[in-house]
Amino acid sequence: MADMAVAALDDAHRRIASADTESELVAAATAAHDAVSELIETRIGAATVAEAWSAVARAALMSAARLVGPDVDWYVSGSVGRGDALPGSDLETLVVRRPDMTVESALAQAVHVHDLLACCGFRADDNGAVASRVRFNRTAQDWAIGIGGWAADPAVDRGVVMIGLLADAVALSDGPDLREQAGIAVRAQPAALTAILQDSTFVRGYVPSRLRVLTSGDSRVDVKHAAVDPVVRIARWAALSCGSDALPTSGRIADASGTRYLDPDDARVLAKCHAIASSIRWRLRAARWRPSVDADAFDERVELSELPPQDRTALRSIGRELTAVRRKLDYLASTSTFSTW
Repeated sequence: MADMAVAALDDAHRRIASADTESELVAAATAAHDAVSELIETRIGAATVAEAWSAVARAALMSAARLVGPDVDWYVSGSVGRGDALPGSDLETLVVRRPDMTVESALAQAVHVHDLLACCGFRADDNGAVASRVRFNRTAQDWAIGIGGWAADPAVDRGVVMIGLLADAVALSDGPDLREQAGIAVRAQPAALTAILQDSTFVRGYVPSRLRVLTSGDSRVDVKHAAVDPVVRIARWAALSCGSDALPTSGRIADASGTRYLDPDDARVLAKCHAIASSIRWRLRAARWRPSVDADAFDERVELSELPPQDRTALRSIGRELTAVRRKLDYLASTSTFSTW
């Protein structure tokens, strides 16, 4: 049954990639969203779902861009770019426009593409990292200048955020390799890698301990921010640092394991935390999935009491282990461990 469910999603993927009209694309995307219900019924693993759904989302963007107009080079970033996306994940996009193309024309084209994708059930990034904004819609020369500036002074112009987006960016056509450019630039700048590590170990979410729940009544957890995103950020920093060209978080951890940036024990912990937290996140998302095309954002927060006992235990364990890894990396960053100079 699992093979049949994946086959249904693969068939929708092919229909999306070959769509000749906008209406055909919307219909194929609807079929892809409907196929998710079959995946949920088979209880297929999060890693398999993420790989398949990321491919579907990339195909949808490629087809939308092709139908609207092949005048710019499109890139997809974030979880879809990494291959970590689950059904319902949003799209982070970048564009390289031709030097002779006006900003207004390129932005209008990007707006049309994202409007079409919204009709297909693929919503734009919640934080606004989309090609319909000037910041993410540049010429190749402007991107190169930006990359140099963000690497040289990552505290300015949201440099760490921009480098992170570029590090996850996958070209959907034959445009310049922005990901490689960003990697080369940051490895030449000690301050850039330090800033990326500091951002990676910054706490954006936590798993409430039993004591905290008893004393404050705070029993809600954001599984993404508390358990998944920290591993994604650390893995991205480690990959950038060691020169890995891997995109999936698991691949980045494997490539960095045993280097000066990530010892094998920490790599095993991070890989385990990511796998378990992603599985919990997928089960939560699956329970809230609606079988029709639905571009609404998923609420990643959940009451701990709503989770099965084994998931509560697993999340608390992940919280403790990630805290230990963060503290270790912060300490090592204060020494010369990560320096190549």
